[in-house]
Amino acid sequence: MNGNELNRPRVLFAILDWGMGHATRSAPLIAHALDQNWIVHVASKGTALAFLRTEFEGTNVIFHSKPGPEIKYARHGNLLKIALQIPAFLSSIRSEKRWSVAQVARHNISHIVSDNCYGVAHPSVPSALVSHQLQLPVPYPLRWLAKAFVIQQAKRFEAVWVPDTSDFALSGSLASANPLQHQTSIGVLSRLSLTEEAGPWNRVGMVSGPEPHRSLMEAALRQWIMADSSPGLLIAGRPSGQREQEGNLTVWPNPSRDELSSALSGATTIVCRSGYSSLLDLAALGKSAILVPTPGQPEQLQLARHWKKRWGMATMSQSELERGSLPATTGEILAHEPNVLACSVLQGFVTD
Repeated sequence: MNGNELNRPRVLFAILDWGMGHATRSAPLIAHALDQNWIVHVASKGTALAFLRTEFEGTNVIFHSKPGPEIKYARHGNLLKIALQIPAFLSSIRSEKRWSVAQVARHNISHIVSDNCYGVAHPSVPSALVSHQLQLPVPYPLRWLAKAFVIQQAKRFEAVWVPDTSDFALSGSLASANPLQHQTSIGVLSRLSLTEEAGPWNRVGMVSGPEPHRSLMEAALRQWIMADSSPGLLIAGRPSGQREQEGNLTVWPNPSRDELSSALSGATTIVCRSGYSSLLDLAALGKSAILVPTPGQPEQLQLARHWKKRWGMATMSQSELERGSLPATTGEILAHEPNVLACSVLQGFVTD
C-alpha cells in the first residue's frame, strides 16, 4: 500500500435498515465521499443494503452487513408489537458497539457517519450521528425517559447532523423538543432534485415501509391507479423486482434518482408515506402529496399532522387507502435545494 493510499480518509457509513428511507437520504453523502476519492465503507442490512448495492453498483464502495434487530410489524396492534421488541433493540446497540470496534481495527477506519445507528461509533474515531428524531415520539409520561435516552446515545458522537432547516420547519417537534449542544442543521438531504423533464404519469404512488404494510400499500395503490384510465406509476420499493406494464399502470420496483425526480415532477397527484425521507424528497422538489402514515408508527403520524398544519398537506389512514377513499391533493411547499450544506458539513468533518 503506498503513502497516498494510507493518507486517504476511510469513511464508514452505517445506515439503519428499517425500510429504505435512511438509505435513500444517506446516498448523497456516500456519493460525495466517492467524488472526493475517499475510501468508502457502507454498512447496513436487509432491503436498505440491497438498495445501496444497486445504487452504487460499479463503484469502489466496500459493503458490509452489520448487526441489527429484525424489527417485525403487525397489521394491527403495531405499537405494542414494537414495544415488545425494545429489549432486542437495546441489545443490538451493544452488538453495534462491538462490531464498530472490530471494523475500525480491521479496516483502519478514520471517520464514521451513522444514520440512526446509535451503536456505530468509536471513542478514538470522529463519529457523526445523522438524525431528525432527537425526541422519540412516545406517550407523554415516557417523554422524559426518551429524551434522556437520546441525549445519552448522542454523547457517543462528536457531532449530530439534523437533516432539516435551522428552524426545524420540516421535522417539527421531533427535533425542536430536544435540541442538543453539538447538533448542526444540514438542510434538506435527498437524492432527488428539480428537473425540467416531467414524466407522463398523472398519478404516482410510492410504496415504502416494512412488511406487511409495504405489501398492503402496494395492493391498495395498484387498485387506485387501475380504477382510472389516466396513466399511473407505482414505485414499489422492491430493489430486486422487475418492471411491469399492465394497462394504464406502470410499475417500477427501484427507479434511478433521475427517473424518480422526473416522475414526481410531472405528477398531479402523489401518494406516499409520511416517513421523513419521503418528506425530504417532497421538499427537494417542492411537491405536495397525500400522506399515509404507516400504522403503528407514531413518528409518521406526528409528521403527517405537522405537514398538514404547516403546509396544508392532505392526510389519510392506510385503512382509508385500502378502501379507495382518497382525498384531493392539497397543500404547497417551496422547493429546497438539497445536499449542498450537508456535503459541505461532511467535507469539513472529514478534512479539517
